[in-house]
Amino acid sequence: VKALGLRTITVSAEPFDMPPEGFDYGWWNAALGRWVHSGGVDYEAVLADQEGLRRFIATLQSTGPKTSPDRFVTEPERLAYYLNAYNALVLFAVVDNWPIDSVHDVRGWLDPRAGFGFFYGLQLPLDGDATNLYDLENEVIRGFVDARIHAAINCASKSCPALQPYAFEPSGLDAQLDAVTAAFCSSPPHVGVDDEAEEIQLSAIFDWYRADFEEHARRLGRPATIVDFILVFAAPEVRAELERARSAGYEVAFQPYDWALNGL
Repeated sequence: VKALGLRTITVSAEPFDMPPEGFDYGWWNAALGRWVHSGGVDYEAVLADQEGLRRFIATLQSTGPKTSPDRFVTEPERLAYYLNAYNALVLFAVVDNWPIDSVHDVRGWLDPRAGFGFFYGLQLPLDGDATNLYDLENEVIRGFVDARIHAAINCASKSCPALQPYAFEPSGLDAQLDAVTAAFCSSPPHVGVDDEAEEIQLSAIFDWYRADFEEHARRLGRPATIVDFILVFAAPEVRAELERARSAGYEVAFQPYDWALNGL
């Protein structure tokens, strides 16, 4: 295990007090409001707030669907927890390895592939146990069978869907997921049409998780294609462009992923 460079990150901090029921994302919501801007994440601000971030991670470690199932009775309560946890653990991992220019800069002794050190090699505290970001996304979050989650989690890189300046909350989660998916499906470089190349140019995320998007489109009563998923959520002008390009026979082309850190 050590040869692969697996590294356990521990957090020694006092958890925030929790209400008698549910989970309070108040600190996390306010912190995101301070850290996240339209151009990216202010990592200097995250570093300045590192003690608070450690306390929030300690809270996620001590309270979750496994350790406190009575606090997470509904599916939105569980999914909101995991989405917030993923985004918080990503920021925590960046800060713990600071300074870096890309998550690919985090390496183990042996890196079988780019990103292994960050997404698989770091063992992070969560819900009474330890996890890595790869398993949290693929074994837990994707298990909710909702392709909108791909627009909600942020991997600290420029080509990721934007980190939002607010926490995901169970009460409004469906509307929040619709909003982040609409933004992701309506903006370059994630979705665009290049008339010169005769291409519908899409984020590589649509290729990596193709089955999730196709299945979601099918559940919405659409043909099971990536473009049909996007058409459900895209802004009207983007939808019109895509439909024009598709009827003209344009090829779908997935764009190179920019792993540069999503800092300001």
